[in-house]
Amino acid sequence: MISVIIPAYNEEDAISATLESLVGQSNTHKYEVVLVDNNS
Repeated sequence: MISVIIPAYNEEDAISATLESLVGQSNTHKYEVVLVDNNS
């Protein structure tokens, strides 16, 4: 399994594009996305 860790600080405008990009990848591996709010 691949872990994608995304630390975010005041990134509410960009985070949806980031997640859409990850979902749109042609990948056959299992992965998890961990989105961490860094006190924003």
